[in-house]
Amino acid sequence: MATGPGALHKGRIMKTSVNPFRFGGGAGWVSPYLALAPALLIFVVFQLLPSFGTIGFSFTDITRTGYREVSFVGLSNYSEFFRPGQFHEKAVALKNSVVFALFVVLLQNAIALMFAIILDKAWKGRAVFRGVLFLPVILGITVNALLWRLMFNPFGGPVNALMNSLTGQNLLFFADPNMAFPLIIFLQIWSYVGYSTVIFLAGLQAIPKELYESAMVDGARGFRRFRSVTLPLIAQATTVNVLLAIIGALRTFDTMYVTTNGQYETYTMAFYMFRLAFLSEGGSGRGGGRLGFASAVATLLFLMIFVVAVVAQHFLRKREVEL
Repeated sequence: MATGPGALHKGRIMKTSVNPFRFGGGAGWVSPYLALAPALLIFVVFQLLPSFGTIGFSFTDITRTGYREVSFVGLSNYSEFFRPGQFHEKAVALKNSVVFALFVVLLQNAIALMFAIILDKAWKGRAVFRGVLFLPVILGITVNALLWRLMFNPFGGPVNALMNSLTGQNLLFFADPNMAFPLIIFLQIWSYVGYSTVIFLAGLQAIPKELYESAMVDGARGFRRFRSVTLPLIAQATTVNVLLAIIGALRTFDTMYVTTNGQYETYTMAFYMFRLAFLSEGGSGRGGGRLGFASAVATLLFLMIFVVAVVAQHFLRKREVEL
């Protein structure tokens, strides 16, 4: 007698229920969940619980000084953030976050797409160039920031020595209020353009070559072929890269911390939150150690990233369908 989802019973097809989360038979079905348990436990302990703790702290006046009694203050931390007359630092952080994210998203994805198109073609030395391009991603943002801070050192750094030999001028780079923030944007793009390139390259290599051949037969060449064939078929890769760039840019603080320590108004919302929580009066910034207020800023930053990401995803998905 046949059994299974398509088994016949009295002339009718009887569907058997299948548990999609059950692996194997007997007691073996629990093995995958046991394998996932350590990673899930680490996620809950070090990610989920601290996140809920941060939201809870945002409604208190907790500080780093342990001898103070913690009191529930309701929404006063949130109202303080938007209080007129004390909004300058927050306005600078918000403005810098928007400008930083805008330039990083546009430039990083444009440069990554250009590199991906170059790497999609066969040429000598392509494998070496791929490795060099992805090297900053492997090194990490902190190592990259330290390297470029040494490169741009105004006192004996190689870039400044080269500029001095060519123009006779000494530049301050990260110590120059006019140059510091653009250099931080450059450093962010340098650190992650390789990752975006890999995603674009995967999208390009998934495009069937027959479509390009058909487009050439129809007379589509150069930019017209790119606009009509390539761009629509890498729409999903574009969505992923844009979302990752937005989220990464809005939550970046380590680049500012290593290069300028937030001086010359180069801080973003993430660094402003860090400064409120962990930097004391003598450590560049007022109000250090205010964990409650910093938690409120962190919660607002999360909401900001969430809203921007959801809106961006909506329009990007809509664009995918239109293309």
